[in-house]
Amino acid sequence: MRRTLFILIIGLFVWPRGAAAQSTPRFGIVMGYPAQVGVLWTLADRIAIRPELNWTHSSTETTTVQTIFNVTGLTTNAVTTTTETNTIGPGVSALIYLSTHEGLRIYVVPRFAYSRATSSTNLTVSLPPGVPAPSGTTKTSNYNISGSLGAQYSVAKHFGLFGEVGLAFGRTTLSPPSSLISTDATNRTIGLRSGAGVILFLGS
Repeated sequence: MRRTLFILIIGLFVWPRGAAAQSTPRFGIVMGYPAQVGVLWTLADRIAIRPELNWTHSSTETTTVQTIFNVTGLTTNAVTTTTETNTIGPGVSALIYLSTHEGLRIYVVPRFAYSRATSSTNLTVSLPPGVPAPSGTTKTSNYNISGSLGAQYSVAKHFGLFGEVGLAFGRTTLSPPSSLISTDATNRTIGLRSGAGVILFLGS
């Protein structure tokens, strides 16, 4: 990640200034970090919207081996826990441009994002015949609101860079698997948010 940012920064200085001065198209594809893909649609000279989509999938397998000494000798039990998590969610940002100088544009950006994660956990363990292995599904909902200050630079007519930093507020609700005793948990966070990426402009 550091090497990529270094190359992008160097590119800002070595690219011909004439290319940056060209007018950029109003529609582009955005690829950013943290991981996201979206589109940038310029509605007017000072207003643009940026819808986005985030998706991740992870799988974790843990094996625990227990050795028990009893009157019959040595007994070894192995318990394997497999957890698969899918997270998907949309987001939208409104870019309000404050100033423009050649290819550099300064803007403020309010953003709202929602994501929902589903985690399925299965246990593999030796049980008596007819006894099902325990399993469960946990659902997590996350709401995020942020406000940032950003800079967008048109390196060429069809290629641009952007970076943002600001403050974000998040609310996460966790719903554990159904059981006789069900407890929902809510977590609230506030902190700094930053992001960077590239824009591939389309059209003329």
